[in-house]
Amino acid sequence: MKKTYALSKASLLAMFMILSVVFACKDDDDEPTPPVNNDPIAATWQLTAVAAAPGSTLPVDPAALVSCIYSLKLTFKADNTIGTADCPTAVTLINSVIPIDGATWEVKDGNLTLKDKNNASKTFKYTLNGSDLQISVDDAAVIPGSPAIDVVLKFKKV
Repeated sequence: MKKTYALSKASLLAMFMILSVVFACKDDDDEPTPPVNNDPIAATWQLTAVAAAPGSTLPVDPAALVSCIYSLKLTFKADNTIGTADCPTAVTLINSVIPIDGATWEVKDGNLTLKDKNNASKTFKYTLNGSDLQISVDDAAVIPGSPAIDVVLKFKKV
């Protein structure tokens, strides 16, 4: 006589529970990582000079207005944000002309585009030569209330 084995309700329930635990314990997918920008401008840069473009004259030496201006460091981060350090007064002065405080950056076709916190953007010509970065700012009222002139901001990679 053959014996047939039937699974009881308790056995079926136990097997169902074990299988659901096995399938529920799979690895979760990692969060997608944001794209990393490997552009050479992605680095920390220290402001070394604010010069009038050829044919323009600075109305006053920026260091006379902000003594720490040449301590200012901008970090163009790989996630396309900008960090500032070492001279909050200079950040305030420059931010009135160029959005750097809380801004994002993008390089395209030889232009540097900066977007402020409100997503308003300004585009600048720039040159990058080894550890030297120059950003050309056209028609900038460098000193509040002064006439707009063309200036070049010069940075050194740190």
